[in-house]
Amino acid sequence: MSISPAAIVHPHAKLGDNVSIGPFCIVEDGVEIGAGTVLESHVVIKRFTTLGENNHLHAGVVLGSDPEDKNFSGNRSYLRIGSRNIFREHSTASRGTPLDSTTIIGDDNYIMIGVHVAHNCHLGNKIVVCNNCSLAGYVEVGDGAFLSGGVVVHQFSKIGRLAMIGGNTRVNLDVPPFLLTSDFNVAARGLNLVGLKRAGISTEAIRQLKAAYRFLYRSGLSLDDALERMELECRTEEVQELVRFIRRSERGICRDSRSKRAPVAEADPAI
Repeated sequence: MSISPAAIVHPHAKLGDNVSIGPFCIVEDGVEIGAGTVLESHVVIKRFTTLGENNHLHAGVVLGSDPEDKNFSGNRSYLRIGSRNIFREHSTASRGTPLDSTTIIGDDNYIMIGVHVAHNCHLGNKIVVCNNCSLAGYVEVGDGAFLSGGVVVHQFSKIGRLAMIGGNTRVNLDVPPFLLTSDFNVAARGLNLVGLKRAGISTEAIRQLKAAYRFLYRSGLSLDDALERMELECRTEEVQELVRFIRRSERGICRDSRSKRAPVAEADPAI
């Protein structure tokens, strides 16, 4: 274990083996830091925060701060972070707002410079959140999603697994899994083909997802009818996951970017 003499570490903080804490860091009471985790300079970890193993926190990271929520009254709440995450400079994550509630960040995520993860968010695993993104309260982000620079996500919005959000997009509706989206108000532009292939999704599963996308956005069917056709005719697990996500959506899902313009042919290389 290596702790800089210029750091302030509460004697009741729990530190695993081989933790490294750089100069001018502050680690408060009630904090747990897993083995092999590195804190560079000026990192602040507030009370009721737990980190797993082998995380890397760059300069100026603040974790476990009080939520930016006028309803917060000083309740005990938590921030739980998994293992092997990277938090780049000046990224932040808050604890939950209600009593004993939790903000959760999973494993193997890359949180870039200036990102804010607000109270009660739930992030899965292997997510990339690029520079200066802001996630409002109660946002959920599925495994393997990619949020490009400057994305802002409205509270209670959900982003599905392996979805990709283009830069400077405002996510004000739910984004189903596997989609490629952009525009000021988030809109679908096809499938995230690069992300799907990198994740090892099979050629047949991608073909079925393309068919499901056409039912959902290009067929002219009502949402209920499109979902029924997807369930009956596209029987891969990925399509069923897509259907389940849409059925659970409370905000409603993003529209196709071309649905507001002239109709297009179903054959589309962007899908």
